[in-house]
Amino acid sequence: MGHKIGRHESDRLGLIVSFPERTSHTQPTQKPLILLLQGPVGPFFRVLSTELEAEGYDVLKVNFNGGDWSYFRGSKTLHFSGTTEAWSDWLSDFIRGRKPETIVLFGDSRPYHRQAIRVAQQAGIPVASFEEGYVRPNFITLEWGGNNAMSPLRTHTPRLMARGPAMLPEPVKGNLFRAMTFLAIRYYLAKTAGAILFRGNAHHRSRGIVSESILWTRNFYRKLRYYPANNELMLNLIENLEGQYFVVALQVHDDQQLLRHGRGWTMERLITESLRSFERHAASNHHLVIKIHPMDRGHKSYRPFAMALARIAGCEDRVHIVDDGSIGLLIRHSLGLITVNSTSGLLALNHGKPLLALGDAVYSGQGLSSIHDPQKSGAACSLDTFWAAPEAPDKASVEAFNARMHDESLVNGSFYLRNLLEATAKRVVKRIQLELKIVPIDEASSLVSKPSLAQESIRAKSDVSTIGSSLSADTVS
Repeated sequence: MGHKIGRHESDRLGLIVSFPERTSHTQPTQKPLILLLQGPVGPFFRVLSTELEAEGYDVLKVNFNGGDWSYFRGSKTLHFSGTTEAWSDWLSDFIRGRKPETIVLFGDSRPYHRQAIRVAQQAGIPVASFEEGYVRPNFITLEWGGNNAMSPLRTHTPRLMARGPAMLPEPVKGNLFRAMTFLAIRYYLAKTAGAILFRGNAHHRSRGIVSESILWTRNFYRKLRYYPANNELMLNLIENLEGQYFVVALQVHDDQQLLRHGRGWTMERLITESLRSFERHAASNHHLVIKIHPMDRGHKSYRPFAMALARIAGCEDRVHIVDDGSIGLLIRHSLGLITVNSTSGLLALNHGKPLLALGDAVYSGQGLSSIHDPQKSGAACSLDTFWAAPEAPDKASVEAFNARMHDESLVNGSFYLRNLLEATAKRVVKRIQLELKIVPIDEASSLVSKPSLAQESIRAKSDVSTIGSSLSADTVS
């Protein structure tokens, strides 16, 4: 088991930490140090640590709960227990004393990670931030300083300009949703069991193990219950209503990107405002499809909520709810997409569909989407005007954005499929070395893959016969 950070004493901050007492962690070392914080659920950070050590790095992992410990434990781990303020103080001291080459984490909006990024930026330490892939299933996302609304892609200065020959990515084959689910079950069981050892620690989601078990059981029940209806609806939309409907893409209600960068939008508000505006301003022959995120299907009851509002608005015959299947397929045959800041917006852009983004997203600020901002005029677009005059994105701008995204932000691989963890970790190490100027920039060609996104998983299946198979596994929207 790793070392619990410091000798604790109580004050207004909770648990104050000092440097660990382990000699191996406090003595100077000739090896450059990589500090790992929380990773994706599963053993990926353990595999990444092995690959980093093989390249000559010293690795130190900080755990913040029992779930972290269950996948990464041993002599190269520290266990932090305390408030985010205490964490900032400790990390500042640690950086001054140990001067890590970089900090690696998953999810830039988690409480301890937000503090870590702030402290690291003040100290001039680069932060490698992972996120689920912008393009799935063949890629994961790795960016410097933040993801999504905090992505460096939102600036107009390319970071790497790594222009190697276009390569086809190694296919990611397997049920990602199932793999992630089983890894998450173990993680949250261990998190709950270890809560007594990590008292007072903040977590990015407040979910109890008992309630989660019940809600995920309900999720599976609803998947089975509405499977025939979802299948029939998808067929009807593609065969009979192609080019006659808009899609509203819902997100997980407590997703940190939504909470932090959603400009105050909730999914209930999105449903309510979309339905009210659609009934008043959309053409009478147009329809509205509300796509529920499959991971929120058991946690929220959006289906009856939306249909009740549609009945009140008097447009229930033109409103449809779907909570399973390929959102890419829906978008491809639609008039356009409305979302807060879901990465499904990338699907709309790459299918050449109009996109209204109500929050801040990775594709915001690129001139790619209509931005809802009542404080501005000109390019700003509102729900009311979107129905009548949706504008398709500029193809050249989308292609340029895709090329840069593949260059800078995507790494071929998977966090969750065991047979791909080692290869993925090796590519990540090369990307880190590239950022730290340890490998030549032309080696980035082994990381970069720039086929059009229409050739990727983000492409919706064009043949109606594939609709049934698209419902066989949840797709992240």
